[in-house]
Amino acid sequence: MQLCVDIGNTMAVFAFFGEDGEVKKIYHSKSFPERSYDEWKVSFKLFIQSESLTRIKGAIVSSVVPSLTQIVVPLIKELFGVEAKVIGPGIKTGMRINTDNPKEVGADLIADAVGALSLFGPDCLIVDLGTANKIIHLDHLGQFDGCTIAPGLGLGLNALVSNTAVLPEVSLQIPHKIIGKNTSDSMNSGLLYGTAYSLLGMAEAIEKEVGRPLKRILTGGYSHFIKELLPSFTYEPHLLVKGLLHILNKYGD
Repeated sequence: MQLCVDIGNTMAVFAFFGEDGEVKKIYHSKSFPERSYDEWKVSFKLFIQSESLTRIKGAIVSSVVPSLTQIVVPLIKELFGVEAKVIGPGIKTGMRINTDNPKEVGADLIADAVGALSLFGPDCLIVDLGTANKIIHLDHLGQFDGCTIAPGLGLGLNALVSNTAVLPEVSLQIPHKIIGKNTSDSMNSGLLYGTAYSLLGMAEAIEKEVGRPLKRILTGGYSHFIKELLPSFTYEPHLLVKGLLHILNKYGD
């Protein structure tokens, strides 16, 4: 088994891969920065014991929450006896970054790009829907050529609920029609159809800017809510952790 960990602003994902390179078990946890080391240990230890995941031969971490990195890395060391590789400046990933300041490109974006290149090749447009909506361009040379970043579905929903007096909390679900006949459908329409058509428009604009069609890939924690509205995209829910696995296998030593 190999362990690939994605620590995002909303969720932390611990993906255990088998020898065939496929995800065998996944542990999800909200990224509670206020949780102590012992609290993380109790929760994660219960999971690995229940799934008989007592041994791994390598581990890698992508994190955008430094305080949680400082908990997860020693936790992996204690529970498995493995020193986890952490994606960051100076760490080999095999991804060339064609931006103004490559050091500011987030570990999650790099892992997405590596995953896309390893699975689909160059000329990709990667949409990662998490706390933020990220659109990454992987150019014809397989380089990270830049991205766009916007507020994600969860942030949009929270903003509506917390900044209005009467709008309720709703479960994200695609309504049958764009024109809502009730508050829940109206909010879901604005959030889900609005996000989907915004992404389609951005994809077309990026393809026009680079001068050619791109392979469109959809991933991220919120992607399953709108994948039905984006049939031109290939849905790959494990893109980021598969990118981490590729890095671990190639540069883990």
